Amino acid sequence: MARTKPKVVVLADPKEADAALAELAGIKRDLAALECVMNESIDAIKAEAKAQSTPLTARLKDLEAALANFATARKDDLFPKKKSLEMTFGVLGFRQSTKLKTLARFTWKLVLERLQELAAGPNGAPFHQAIRAKPEVDKEAMRDWPEERLAAVGVHKVAEDEFFYELKAEAIEHAAA
Repeated sequence: MARTKPKVVVLADPKEADAALAELAGIKRDLAALECVMNESIDAIKAEAKAQSTPLTARLKDLEAALANFATARKDDLFPKKKSLEMTFGVLGFRQSTKLKTLARFTWKLVLERLQELAAGPNGAPFHQAIRAKPEVDKEAMRDWPEERLAAVGVHKVAEDEFFYELKAEAIEHAAA
């Protein structure tokens, strides 16, 4: 594409300036009308997509809940030694996740206060790393702490199995073909 220099408009008198203002007002009005039409079209497309996706999303949630209930009810039979079960169209399984929960009679606010007290002491470096700049407990930093240090601030680890599933895209595409 060839380069072109922009056309420089020079206004000679107040009459031409007033005409330029009128033209600007017309252009802005036309642009606003185009934007309005565009927004109406986008809103209509969004509404149609939402209407089409609502039953699919509901079915997706139902199937995910059914799979989780199925796997949980038959956990001992399906996963006696393994944490996952390979199937034709995907994998079912459980992953162990570790969450931090407060000990009895502790709240996260009390944990933060205890962390601040211990961080102010002579050996406060490991406790200081679990306090964010915005005063709140940094659970990620505390995840690797030993139980003794966690108990000192009123926290303990609880291991839970969380259900998951993965789809095999290749098998699904092959079955659909």
